[in-house]
Amino acid sequence: MKISHKVLFLETKNFLLGKTVLIGALCLVLFGIYGFYHGSQVIDRQQKTIDSVPGVQKNHLEQIVEHGTGKPVSSTAYYPFFYTTNPASLWAKFSIGQRDVNPFMLKVKMLAIEGQLYDSELTNPLTLLVGNLDASFVFIFLLPLLIIAFTYNVISEEQENGVWKIVCTTTESISAAIFNKLLIRLSVILITALLLFLAAVLYLQLPLSYPTFQLLFVLLLYTLFWFMVSVIIVSLGKSSSFNATTLVSVWIFLCILFPGIANVVVNNSIPIPEAAETAIKQREGTHKKWDLPKKPTMEKFYAVYPQYRKYPIPEDKYSPGWYYAMQLSGDLESAGSSSGLFEKLDQRQLLSENIAGFNPVIAAQQLLNKIASTDLSSHVRYLQSVKVHHKQIREYFYPFIFVDTPTEKINWAGYPAYQPHAYSSDPLTGGMLAITIWSILSLVISILLFKRNFIQIKDPKNA
Repeated sequence: MKISHKVLFLETKNFLLGKTVLIGALCLVLFGIYGFYHGSQVIDRQQKTIDSVPGVQKNHLEQIVEHGTGKPVSSTAYYPFFYTTNPASLWAKFSIGQRDVNPFMLKVKMLAIEGQLYDSELTNPLTLLVGNLDASFVFIFLLPLLIIAFTYNVISEEQENGVWKIVCTTTESISAAIFNKLLIRLSVILITALLLFLAAVLYLQLPLSYPTFQLLFVLLLYTLFWFMVSVIIVSLGKSSSFNATTLVSVWIFLCILFPGIANVVVNNSIPIPEAAETAIKQREGTHKKWDLPKKPTMEKFYAVYPQYRKYPIPEDKYSPGWYYAMQLSGDLESAGSSSGLFEKLDQRQLLSENIAGFNPVIAAQQLLNKIASTDLSSHVRYLQSVKVHHKQIREYFYPFIFVDTPTEKINWAGYPAYQPHAYSSDPLTGGMLAITIWSILSLVISILLFKRNFIQIKDPKNA
């Protein structure tokens, strides 16, 4: 036992003194530090903007009221913007997700809402998989390269240097010797990953709560998967160049090519013409009302708000009540397209998650984004909360508009405050199960290959 400990100590010392370990770990740490910094900077800038919104909103309304003094509220209500924000979760700095491309702040008017919502394209969640160099990028895309660098020549190097025959003749158990080599590398990889994650927790000030441990669990599973993939290739008994080329090819396929192919599949399987159709129908539904009789427009409005039927709407001249009813009519006429848009976005998300079951890289990234509430589903919930707030604003001002209340006679700050949507509580079962199954499958395959190539054939005890 003492000799075994001494051999293990010497093997560990030789591995740690290698240039690959030092350079690889240093590069990962440097990228990690930049990833922490970049993620923190992006979210901090967004939060700074969000923090400024109450003051901007207050000053904006004061200027609107000042210019509208002496005019009816129906005239003044056309101009003000009402700000909404999508605050980042505490874990968004770790995984920025789609927060850098989807708006985190939207300002809406009393006018039809559908044409105001879509300041950016609502894309398939696989499209933006390779994005910011944040902490999640370091773990998802760069850590596997470190694993490859540590393991690709764990056996082949000694075979190529002529040392393997000596090891076979002097070692009591070849399997134990190889196992020790792999154990040392796995330990170093896990320690490096844990230290890097701990640094992320401290730098990004992540709370020691359930979501943080979810992040850690996902990353540990993901690390084990890539280690087992490396063991599979190493267990084939090929040369170092073959191992390195194969492992890098697997990384390119899983991290780059597969997501690109999946993106094409998702886009072709579930096209979304409703994105443009919604805006077009809303605009047509609003603007064509100028040339039509007012009564049909008002009947649509009264169907939703029958309490305003008591206010007369003249047919022969402009009426503010009719104008805002026309805006609502545009939304009502595009409601089908809007509903279809959100349904298809949900379908895309579901299809993307199903596809992720065949790729642990996509599954892990989606899990991190879900935990951080930076995925597409989180943004869709934000858009839905904006629509709710827009409805509240309309209903606050309608009573003043229909009775021609003077601008200065109402409380312009009294409208319902915007309530941000709750953070995601989407289940993580599917993604977790996918990574777990792939890790177990990789483990089983690596054991079978290892047993066939290095135990039954080359172990003296089995000779």
